[in-house]
Amino acid sequence: MSDNEQPAGLSELEAEFINELKGEGSLSVFITGPDANTYVGWDVHSEDIAALYFEGIGIPRWESLKADTVEEQTALYWERFNERMDKFPLIGRARDTDETVEYSTEEIPQVLEECQRVTDATTDQKAIRALQKISLAAAKASEQKSGLRLTPSQSQVF
Repeated sequence: MSDNEQPAGLSELEAEFINELKGEGSLSVFITGPDANTYVGWDVHSEDIAALYFEGIGIPRWESLKADTVEEQTALYWERFNERMDKFPLIGRARDTDETVEYSTEEIPQVLEECQRVTDATTDQKAIRALQKISLAAAKASEQKSGLRLTPSQSQVF
């Protein structure tokens, strides 16, 4: 198969995601359930998470906050972080690419709804791309009446 061909049944967007380099510092996306543990073919990279959080949701960057001490600045950061992320509790689980995140079958509609709210509120293309990765995987899980698991990638390249 040449570089510009895509496997049958894949959307152009899925093919783009699958063709990205994969490796350490990313979350590999799996559809999970009693009869499923299938890698969707793409990862959510740390850059995706950063764009989603900072540009998409509007979490302030730590260095943009001013306080008298590092402890006060850290406390202020987490206060602002929690103010924003309280509206997106499921997306908020994926804040660390070193930890596995699980979404049950019952949570998938809320994952889709949270992604849609952020998509509707941002124009940042990197944040939208991150949301597309999560939404597309969640839609596939929904079709299969399954859950999702985001698992830290190993340093191997697929």
